[in-house]
Amino acid sequence: MSVAQGTVLSGLGVGLNSAVGEVHIVKPQAPLPEWTKSSKSVDEERSALKVAIANVSENLDALGVRAGGTSAEIFEALKFLLEDEELFEVAEGNLDDGWTAGAAYGMAVNTFAEILGGDPDFDERVKDLQDLSRRVQADLAGIEMALTLPEIGRYVLVGDDFSPADTAQFTKAVVGVITLKGGPTSHTAIICRSRSIPAVVSCGAAADLENGDTVLVDPVGDRVVFGGDETLATKAIEFVALNAEPVIPVRANIGTLADAEGATAETKAEGVGLFRTELLYLSANTAPSIDDQVASYSAILAAAPAGPIVVRTIDAGSDKPVPFLNMPHEENPSLGVRGYRLIQDHREFIEDQLKSLELARVATGREVWVMAPMIATVGEAKAFADLARSIGGYKVGVMVETPSIAAMIEQLEGVVDFVSVGTNDLSQYLFAADRMNPSLGALLNHWQPGLIRTLARIADGGKKAGISVGVCGESASDPAFAVVLAGLGITSVSVSKSQVTVVRNALSSLDLGACKEIANKVLAATSPEAAKAAALDALSQL
Repeated sequence: MSVAQGTVLSGLGVGLNSAVGEVHIVKPQAPLPEWTKSSKSVDEERSALKVAIANVSENLDALGVRAGGTSAEIFEALKFLLEDEELFEVAEGNLDDGWTAGAAYGMAVNTFAEILGGDPDFDERVKDLQDLSRRVQADLAGIEMALTLPEIGRYVLVGDDFSPADTAQFTKAVVGVITLKGGPTSHTAIICRSRSIPAVVSCGAAADLENGDTVLVDPVGDRVVFGGDETLATKAIEFVALNAEPVIPVRANIGTLADAEGATAETKAEGVGLFRTELLYLSANTAPSIDDQVASYSAILAAAPAGPIVVRTIDAGSDKPVPFLNMPHEENPSLGVRGYRLIQDHREFIEDQLKSLELARVATGREVWVMAPMIATVGEAKAFADLARSIGGYKVGVMVETPSIAAMIEQLEGVVDFVSVGTNDLSQYLFAADRMNPSLGALLNHWQPGLIRTLARIADGGKKAGISVGVCGESASDPAFAVVLAGLGITSVSVSKSQVTVVRNALSSLDLGACKEIANKVLAATSPEAAKAAALDALSQL
């Protein structure tokens, strides 16, 4: 189906810049076939397996040439594993039992993995074997595993959604992204925003686009324009900083030492509003010692921008598994054991983390605040606060991500020093919309009136309880929404490094009274479109 010139495709915009490029359709990778018995002869399956192994081997050669240097040696080692004679002999035994080539090879690799499993020296080899197994099975099924993206030119990628692994493969030729599914808190949105790649997500009509089409990605206008050029792009409001400081502090979100260093060197962030400690451990097979943690935390605290550093204790679970915690599979991980709930089975690690943070705080002399994620009750908040204060001399707070604690902010008076709202998770629970479900992105739009009114109640509760209320979710990275947050009574925001400057400019361009006027107009809206329009109209008239 062709799209008419000038056709507007609606979605949810990510970013403030626009881009024009040629459409490059990224088709979803088909799932690998189930393992079944074969209707072909053993010889036919054996020949097919040999061809698939040869094809994967050739691909490894090409990757090795492209990588060059020391990296080329890695691909040579992978070829050695792929072409291992003993592995092929085990696969042949499975072929003799009547299995298809893909099943036979997959089973053979699993057999080797069981033999090598449990030995730390072979952990990486097991991972390599399983990756090779998937590649061989994909080749047999005619499935392309890797993204094949242009290296030069200007292209707008179009696909159902993109995983973090997909986005890691984006080339310099990628100037824009359109997803049929996903939402403003999806991995695609978060990564595109951090890399300043304009995107429009939850744009189902983009399914009619074809390779070679020219489109304008217009995130400020929440749309894609077929055949459009930059003259049609919706212009973002240009905020001019009139005051020396923003009406509320703008802090940076970090997760690594490089993030901390970048936030200090490249921005005027007033400290850190969210230090995601779990990012240090997503690939760790063993729990880090206190000494190791102190070393990591001290380096990051020392490098972070001047100001308070708000540290979130480990938020593992759901889409952030941590290997050494051995977390069980759950049917609905978003509603399972994650965040502070890990204290049930992993209290020692949380205590060690708090001890390490205290030692790092003393060593660096930095102002450290600690907070627990996924708090659901006042009792949980008190338990964490008591534990943290028994270990360290830092301010103590909790994340507001569940509707239950959002309704109890006033009761936190005297319990915690501050709260920080994670709008990504709060939206998911408020609207019963799994943030990992690409079909529910529209419900996670931060302009949803239900979320805005909930934020207003949280801010009011914090004021009555005498505790500060920050927002560290993706919503604060939208400068217009940051103005609304200040007007609602939020006392600080924390955003990705790439957004610190634009959000600071927005919050330095007007006074608190003007922010409140804009927030009141937004609160009267009954749809996300009306809420956003009310904010933008009010801002344009200032």
